[in-house]
Amino acid sequence: MHRSLFAMAIFALGSTAPVSAHHAVQAQFDQDNLKTLTGVLTRVMWINPHVRWLMDVEDEEGNVTSWNISGAAPTAFRRSGISARDVFKTGETYSATVALARDGSNFGYIVSFVMPDGREMDLWQQYRSEGSGQ
Repeated sequence: MHRSLFAMAIFALGSTAPVSAHHAVQAQFDQDNLKTLTGVLTRVMWINPHVRWLMDVEDEEGNVTSWNISGAAPTAFRRSGISARDVFKTGETYSATVALARDGSNFGYIVSFVMPDGREMDLWQQYRSEGSGQ
């Protein structure tokens, strides 16, 4: 009996732990500090709360840096007519314009992609709908 009461007390305490807040995009990313990255897409995670792209970008000296690019929720993309997660193919080269993370890390919020066939996919509307205030 005491063990079950103890377990229930631990569960109750754990379930009241604070939940981290979802911050506006502009709190983490600087919309005035955009950068265009060109590299090989290594992974796409089409999951909530944000679509993520991982990209390996090579600099002029041949050094490869991995970038983590975040976007709106999958539902925001579907509302814009981008419903298939296979629109993005790993192993192909893309150019991505991103709003850079305020902390200086290799993390950005997607503004637009130039697809391997040259088409541009402007995702600024999703950025604005996530809370940029513009």
